[in-house]
Amino acid sequence: MGPDQHLLPPLFDQALAALPAALAGEFELEREIGRGGMGVVYLARDLMLDRQVALKVLPPGSATSEVRERFLREARTAGQLSHPHIVHIHRADQRGDFAFFVMGLVDGENLGQRVRDRGPLPAADAVRHLREVAWALAYAHARGVIHRDVKPENIMIERGTNRALVTDFGIARSERSPSMTGEGHVVGTAHYMSPEQVQGTALDGRSDLYALGCVGYFLLSGRVPFEGAGATAVLVAHVTRPAPPLLSVAPQVPQALAAVIDRCLSKDPAERFATGEELSEALRRAMEGAVAAREPVVVSGGHRVLSEEQAGLVWHRAAQLQAEAAARLERETRTHAARALGPGSAAEKDPSRNAGETGVGTSTYRLQDVEAAAVEAGISQRFVALALSELPRDGAAPLPLDSASTRGRMAQRLFGDLRPALSVSRIIRAPARDVLKLIGRTFQGTPYLMTLRDQIGPHPLDGGIIVFKLPDMDWSGQTRYPFTMLRYGFYAPELRVTLRVLDHDQRATEVTAVADLRPGHGVNVWGYGLLSGGVTATAGGVGALIGVKAMALAGVLIAAPAAITGLAVGGLALAGSRASYRWSLRKATTELEELLAAIDVSLRSRSIFDEDPPLPPPPQAGTGTGGNDRGR
Repeated sequence: MGPDQHLLPPLFDQALAALPAALAGEFELEREIGRGGMGVVYLARDLMLDRQVALKVLPPGSATSEVRERFLREARTAGQLSHPHIVHIHRADQRGDFAFFVMGLVDGENLGQRVRDRGPLPAADAVRHLREVAWALAYAHARGVIHRDVKPENIMIERGTNRALVTDFGIARSERSPSMTGEGHVVGTAHYMSPEQVQGTALDGRSDLYALGCVGYFLLSGRVPFEGAGATAVLVAHVTRPAPPLLSVAPQVPQALAAVIDRCLSKDPAERFATGEELSEALRRAMEGAVAAREPVVVSGGHRVLSEEQAGLVWHRAAQLQAEAAARLERETRTHAARALGPGSAAEKDPSRNAGETGVGTSTYRLQDVEAAAVEAGISQRFVALALSELPRDGAAPLPLDSASTRGRMAQRLFGDLRPALSVSRIIRAPARDVLKLIGRTFQGTPYLMTLRDQIGPHPLDGGIIVFKLPDMDWSGQTRYPFTMLRYGFYAPELRVTLRVLDHDQRATEVTAVADLRPGHGVNVWGYGLLSGGVTATAGGVGALIGVKAMALAGVLIAAPAAITGLAVGGLALAGSRASYRWSLRKATTELEELLAAIDVSLRSRSIFDEDPPLPPPPQAGTGTGGNDRGR
């Protein structure tokens, strides 16, 4: 949704009421997903092909028949473009007063949203996206198609692949002077217009490259080259004033890269790059030069390099986490079906079934290469980030619980299974960027009082991990402590949180909280083991003593049953250990569920009262959940 979303007249919404009837039998409108000066974009279903599409409608009555005809003609021309970085236009048509075109649906966000939510992009990420757009523009220009509205809002970043896709190709602007298009249409795109487009002179592909330079300026600095109180001032600046050098507003950008962007913003088209391929090559050389000169080049996820062993562990653990998530979903589905259809049974999915051997060819791997290889193998990036977050901070490989070890055998006997982590998920009915803000306020506020410890991998909105440190208990009992079992029953020191936008609903976000239980494995295994062993030994000793007394009184025949009775007591102690462990897991799970539920409470409070819920009063001394709530 662009910055000019509010510029459509109120009468337009009234006219749109007739749109579903006009498209009946061909398209079914599901919901609005974007709005700008040139119309409204809907998520729609193509009934003939039974697929979801993006359908953009021009404002009815606000464009002349000549403009509509040009729009349809140019849309059909752009529809002939087929490129990996161009959103394909399936159809351009009109029904009554409505002119519309149908595009492929991209699961992701535009670059404008990304920068507004996360700030300027790292140089390597910005260059990647700029090069992809430059390739798309070069392809279109070679076929006589000029975009004329290159801006961050028209560049989508596909979720999962992270590739850039140019949308609204060749259809958003007529060849008339901007002054003839109406003030409402200019405001949303004035910051990215070339001088020749502002003046209404003939355009070629270099006009799009000027606009792409403005986009690069915005991606790297968070600012546009020219800012003003109104569209007219910005348009005049494009024609008459040189753009401030990029380094003057973003000194952290590599010098060679800044020079490439500055050249794109030359007033004279002849001084710019001639083609998109030339611009793409210049961007590549600039980044390679920065790396060779050892200039600081920031990449999403940082500079971390993993050893061969660590890369294999990350891949293996990420596949395991994804399989566990699939198994949880399968269990939830079976439970729901069982409630509706009656009891049934199915084999549990093996969490490690997809975790095969990982072939590696070098001794070290860049983090982004590990992530890319996992995604290519069908492993979600968020599970890679979760696996990465389990690596110790000092870079040493984690020590998994080996079933062949003494501790592993004891854990198998005591608990049947010893979980490496505890995971809870919740769907929050809000966009991901709003949920991220709520997480920050809720988790760090009363009563949870967690501390932000780290951010691992890419930005949290792109699948990265937020790591929070669990607070220590206030043993005075003056404040409510919400993590009694998690912190002191399982000794989990921190919590890892991920966000995922739902594929079928961009306005809903899945929040997953994961607690690493491995730090407490040793204490729990040996603690439960000594407890069960002590009870068994005591019971066995008592049974033996009873047996000796029985032999003296009644002979050997009743001695064995007495000893067996003592051992049975030990067996009950072992069964009690398993039951206690399962109870502890349920309680720790409840603590996490209540934490995520608090996000929903904050969301509802803000929607009703426009503020966060009031802080709960601290309990009186001796009535809180202090040390008295530590039992299993």
